[in-house]
Amino acid sequence: MEPKDAAFYDIKARIIAVLANPKRLEIIDLLNVKERTVTDLASVLGLAQAATSQHLSVMRKAGVVETRKEGNFVFYRLADPRIAAACGVMSRAVVELLLSQQARLRPILAVARRERAVA
Repeated sequence: MEPKDAAFYDIKARIIAVLANPKRLEIIDLLNVKERTVTDLASVLGLAQAATSQHLSVMRKAGVVETRKEGNFVFYRLADPRIAAACGVMSRAVVELLLSQQARLRPILAVARRERAVA
C-alpha cells in the first residue's frame, strides 16, 4: 500500500470516529440488509426517533449513508457496501482477539479459582 498524505488520514480518522459508536455500528448492520426509514430503524434499535435521526445525520454528513425520498418517506441506505464489509472484517478481528485473550486467560483463571478454593 502506498503512503498517504495527512489529509487522507484525517478523513479516514473522521469516518472511523463516526463509526465508533455501538448504535451506529448496529445501523450499519441493519442498512447492509436493506434500506430503512428512521421510524423503522428507531423501532429496531429501541431508540427514540430523534436520537436515531441524530445518528443518521452524523453518518450522512460523513458520507457513510445516503437517502432516497419516496413520497413522505425518507429511506436510508449505505453509501458504499464496502463500509459494511470493513465493519465485518473488524467484527471478525474482534472475535478472534477475544478468543485468543480467552485462551490466554484460561490458565490464569484456573489458578485463581484453585487459590480461592484453598483460601
